[in-house]
Amino acid sequence: MRRLEAWTRLALVTWATAATVARAVRYPNDFADAHWLLDYRFGLIKRGLAGSVLSVASSAGLPGPSERVIAVTAFSAFALLLVTLLWAAGRLASSGSDPGVTVAAAAVFATSPFIVMTAHFMGYLDHLVLAAAFAAAWLARDGRLWAAALIAAIGVLVHESFVLVGLPLVVFGASLRPSGAGRFRAARLIPFALPVLAAVALWASETYLLDRAALRGQLEARLSAFPFVGGDMNLFVPEWLTTGTLASWESQRHAFWRHLSDPNLLKRMVPPAAFLVVACAALAPAGWRGRRAMGAAAVTMAPLVLHAVAWDTARIWTYPIVAGFGCVWLSGATDGAARAPHRRWLLAAAIPIVAANIVGHSPLMDGEIERFSLSTRAWLYLPFLSGAAIAFADAWRTRVGRASSNLLR
Repeated sequence: MRRLEAWTRLALVTWATAATVARAVRYPNDFADAHWLLDYRFGLIKRGLAGSVLSVASSAGLPGPSERVIAVTAFSAFALLLVTLLWAAGRLASSGSDPGVTVAAAAVFATSPFIVMTAHFMGYLDHLVLAAAFAAAWLARDGRLWAAALIAAIGVLVHESFVLVGLPLVVFGASLRPSGAGRFRAARLIPFALPVLAAVALWASETYLLDRAALRGQLEARLSAFPFVGGDMNLFVPEWLTTGTLASWESQRHAFWRHLSDPNLLKRMVPPAAFLVVACAALAPAGWRGRRAMGAAAVTMAPLVLHAVAWDTARIWTYPIVAGFGCVWLSGATDGAARAPHRRWLLAAAIPIVAANIVGHSPLMDGEIERFSLSTRAWLYLPFLSGAAIAFADAWRTRVGRASSNLLR
């Protein structure tokens, strides 16, 4: 693909992403604020790393934790995630992979409920977790496994959900090898004992080293010292953090299948996630598409296990979409020469998914709803839709032209 064409398509994806972000972006809520105030002063606790960095920064002379400082930090973390995702989209566009598949996958992702809801969850540690996951996955795909494992371990300390949200993508990246790099060996996964050890350390600390009741009181006192942490989050967050994994499972397991089969979330989240899995398989070399599809499906489905221990159903359902996009990006960057079979089918399937992404409404929190009427959205997305229509038409004609050339041989 010509460089100008790749940059043009990246610009379209950036526009679509910005329009999708605008539908739900907001300031951090009280739940998010509370998490940036957690640190290791009371011991090795879950989700304590980000707040510890903020505390160290304030000790070094930077402004101390406040509502404004947390907001600036939260928007900076969100910007980091967006830059990471757009960088991945840019690498995919310039990788030499099948342009029809890559533009369709990027369009589906940029308009997806994940982008809407990740903007809505401003200040959540998800932004750092996902940025770390993409960075580690790229390092793993490039063969720098110890660096990837170190970032993955940091991701676990930022938020324990990294084990299911980010680590499968990192391992998927490690399983891919650039052309001519040789066969994959299981021994390559040894460095990933680091994130596993980080997870075990958190579990051992909360189970054997910390007094849950005392820790809960300490965290309540800590959060109560900041008046901007409202909504009783000074009480709820410590309660949730000091509830063990087994206890969380016992309290949430009854709702697992109900959360997993929510019809509203299924129709919003499954089509884009499933499309990205198929696109990932389409970019794989012949003979590897079945295995690549199974690998990508495992990566996208792994975060859904969180339904067994967590109650934020809609948030969890967005993770398969970003995991699927990560698989497409890694597969395209590795197998640049691969060409997708039945590409026109993929292009045709992407159109209703993109349309549903644009007109649909994602379930937001705190009684909020998405911005913009249907007519306003049409205007917002018009530059993207115009450019995407041209790109789709070009990919469709290219497929027909290649098929005709093959018939004349």
